[in-house]
Amino acid sequence: MKKCFKKIKICLAVLLLSLTGAGCNSWLDLLPENDQTSDMYWNTKEDVEAVVMSVYTQSRSCLEKFIQWGELRGDALALGAKATTEEQNIYELQILTTNSICKWKDFYSVIGNANAVIKYGPTVLKKDPTFAPEVMNSYVGEAKFMRALAYFYLVRTFGEVPLVLEPYVDDEKEFTQAKVSEEAVLNQIIADLKEAVTKCKPGYGDVAKNKGRATCWAAYTLLADVYLWAENYAGALEACNKVITSGQYDLVSKSDWYTLFNPGNSNEGIFELQWKSPISNNTNNLYNWFFGSARYALSYRSSELFSEMAENDYRGVGATYLEDKRIWKYAGKEISLDGAATRASEDRNANWIFYRYADVLLMKAEALVMGEKDYSGAWELVKRIRERAGYSQHPGVPQGERDALEMVMDERQREFIAEGKRWFDILRMAKRNDYQYKDYLLDVILENVSAQLRPLYEAKLADVRGYYLPIHKDEIDANGGLLVQNPYYEDLE
Repeated sequence: MKKCFKKIKICLAVLLLSLTGAGCNSWLDLLPENDQTSDMYWNTKEDVEAVVMSVYTQSRSCLEKFIQWGELRGDALALGAKATTEEQNIYELQILTTNSICKWKDFYSVIGNANAVIKYGPTVLKKDPTFAPEVMNSYVGEAKFMRALAYFYLVRTFGEVPLVLEPYVDDEKEFTQAKVSEEAVLNQIIADLKEAVTKCKPGYGDVAKNKGRATCWAAYTLLADVYLWAENYAGALEACNKVITSGQYDLVSKSDWYTLFNPGNSNEGIFELQWKSPISNNTNNLYNWFFGSARYALSYRSSELFSEMAENDYRGVGATYLEDKRIWKYAGKEISLDGAATRASEDRNANWIFYRYADVLLMKAEALVMGEKDYSGAWELVKRIRERAGYSQHPGVPQGERDALEMVMDERQREFIAEGKRWFDILRMAKRNDYQYKDYLLDVILENVSAQLRPLYEAKLADVRGYYLPIHKDEIDANGGLLVQNPYYEDLE
């Protein structure tokens, strides 16, 4: 574990990931001017703000794993020609403890910086008389939101992980810590988000900040997602309704659907990881990963979900993907059937959308199915998403829980292809009620497996502990014996 936590710095080179620009008039470009990691650094409100902003920019380093953890074991994407060997191994469930996709360092760097804000931010109130308590509280709220988001990715991917709530600021000490239960991590996430919804601001003054920083509405949305995972459906409904009744968001029209991705920060967006700012123009690898040197492509299952509909879906060919199955969401300037309207090299900076309003509506639909058995209410919400996509005809209201859940899951797959959600959706459905719907996970994963290999994969998937990734071997070796491997992978050490 020490490699994950050691030397978590608050310095320019590490935290801003090559973010350029000399000015400090953009919220995305604020940064500390030194690399002090102790409480000696925290003297002014500008110090606190700088570290808060570094939490967001550090999250950029997690982008590849947002995709890999959320998609590789799902059925929404297939592997493209440029997929790595390690991605191929995860995709084929040949998962070893030495696979670098299982490394979690970047997520704990985010957590470490958030912990620093939470611990040291309040101490600046006594040092800087211009630092207003309400501003400090909002910074702590943002840090708790980002800590919760990072832990939510970790707990869904690994099940049990170390729960670190203190900043690691002393380079002279080794950091060793055991993992805790999934329940303990989820309880901490929920506690953080309950505080964040009261401390985060409803808005920050302009569109990029409103979408790129943690608002109270973003906190409610994440809380709804966590409650669904924890099978607290009443809590999920309440959190969804907070966002719905806020009046801050709506679905964009079908003709504007592509504006979700270019230029991004649409009226539908709730929380988006930003790359472009007024004084710097950073690019990311989404264009190359999904289009230019495609590592990921549309799966057969996703293609079938679109082609089985008699009506045209505005999210389909020319929007989400092209005929050759490359993903178009992050590559184009607009809807394009021939893929000609590609982004210029300097504009390959699509936001990574964590949450948008369509997600809230579909999370509410899922909570209605599971919590209130309101299949008609869930159908109405799915119908709204489908109508926005261009449909005028709809299947009938489902008559049972399983059919209603699959209705929601199918619509989520169409709506959120390549947005890092599919595997988590599959696992969330499978694991509820003590793996009542385990067969759903088996069916979607084994759909394209040959009859000859099917018994092998069925054996691999029989143990539900294998639905989580192993802790990387380097973390086990560096942790002084406190960190133990997921039992499913013990024999692979």
